Amino acid sequence: MGNLQHAPTMVRVVVIIYLIAILVIGVYMSKRAKSQEDYFIAGKKAPYLVAIISGSAAIMSGFGLVGIPGLAYQFGIAAMWIQVIAILGFSIAAFLVGRKMRTLAEIREVLSIPDAVALRYPSVKKTIRVLSIIGIMSGMLGYLSVEFMALGVVLSSLFAISFWTGALIGAAIVSVYTILGGIASGIWTDLIQFAMEMLAGIAVLIATFVVVGNPYHMLSVLAHAPDPKMQAHAMLWWPQGMGGIGLAGAVAWLIAFSIGHSGEPHLLAKYYVHRDIRKMKWQGMLNGITYGIAGLMSLSGLALAALVAEGKVKPLASSNYAAPYFLLHYTPSIIAGLAFAALAAASMATVNGFSNIGAAAISRDLIQNTFGVQLTPRKGLLLGRVMTFVVIVLALVVTYFWNSLIGIAGAAAWSTLASVFVPCIAIGLNWKRATGKGAVAGATVGVVTSIWFTVANYNPGGFFGSTLAIVLAVIAFVLVSLVTRPETLDREIERVIGMPR
Repeated sequence: MGNLQHAPTMVRVVVIIYLIAILVIGVYMSKRAKSQEDYFIAGKKAPYLVAIISGSAAIMSGFGLVGIPGLAYQFGIAAMWIQVIAILGFSIAAFLVGRKMRTLAEIREVLSIPDAVALRYPSVKKTIRVLSIIGIMSGMLGYLSVEFMALGVVLSSLFAISFWTGALIGAAIVSVYTILGGIASGIWTDLIQFAMEMLAGIAVLIATFVVVGNPYHMLSVLAHAPDPKMQAHAMLWWPQGMGGIGLAGAVAWLIAFSIGHSGEPHLLAKYYVHRDIRKMKWQGMLNGITYGIAGLMSLSGLALAALVAEGKVKPLASSNYAAPYFLLHYTPSIIAGLAFAALAAASMATVNGFSNIGAAAISRDLIQNTFGVQLTPRKGLLLGRVMTFVVIVLALVVTYFWNSLIGIAGAAAWSTLASVFVPCIAIGLNWKRATGKGAVAGATVGVVTSIWFTVANYNPGGFFGSTLAIVLAVIAFVLVSLVTRPETLDREIERVIGMPR
């Protein structure tokens, strides 16, 4: 647990109250889940604000609130490329596909991301559905493992338990309300959870000014530190030969976290839940604003690095614990309690969203739509719950074997998903000339290269291989679409492609 001491009683009490509250909400919302539509897309009845906040919460995650502060502590402001660019990414995604994804759910029975892809490319609907499932499972298991890592860090910071015990306890709690209520329980708990995440971001901003000083002073402390690597913390990217995040890595993150949102299933799925499609025009801007406020948590890592540079704090044994350390030592107990609840909430919101997406991919897209198994609404709902449990267990297994910084692992999982769905959804829903064969080529290249580059830790010239997979997938998608015969589309799908944004 690095340099942490166990948390004050007040902090623990606040977190325990929060965990009990979300369990109660989950049990209550489970009574409303009567069908797969209720379970997977909340019956398309989510109020405007709830749907928007749910999208922000899905993207923030433990990767954002625990992983990025850890990267900021380890690499300095170079890590802020992720947080700042991600704010823009929401608007890009909403502009490209927000209303179009919701419209697909209106004109057809669309409950999952592979449903949308199969509808867009009917000539290869079974093949592209299977590739979509593989892509979702590959990226989702990596992403969920990141969230379980974050839960392990947060809960082991609070209680006299090991990292793994914390991860298992967190997984057990989120499993209960997710398995029972599906995405319906998630979007309502998201509203409470993200309010706490924004409060935590504001609290960290204030604490940073009080403890370290204004941003100029903080960067000045780092820039004049005796250690050259600490000096690099004040740079937008690290000089060549010093390791860290160089210019190529910064550019890779710029690409991945600007266009990547429009290929992230946990955000795309939240577009389905809107009650009123007419109110989606402010989706991107409001997502960006709310995410940006919560993202102030990343300052905790940068501030802690400045304190280390000044000799006021000993270096942490693990940068993953940067945010918990800062909260426990530099914020009042009640604020720290709410902030720790927010850290747990960030991970739980994403576990809920992703396990729901994974369950839909297996139970609906694979078993029902690909293998043709017919189920009653009640049996379909039961299958969805069982598959949610299976997905969570598989993700815990991946967590056990994946030893990485939370922020680095999260970025890799993010890019895996983007490499599959940016071409076939973000481009495909805006380009009539895209073909089924192009979609298959792009998805295949995305799945194969993203997994290969991540496992091999292939980062040519410091450019993250996982981002390179996105670029290669888009190139394959466009080139194959251009050299294959144009396809005739259903008129309603053509209208979706051509609809105003």
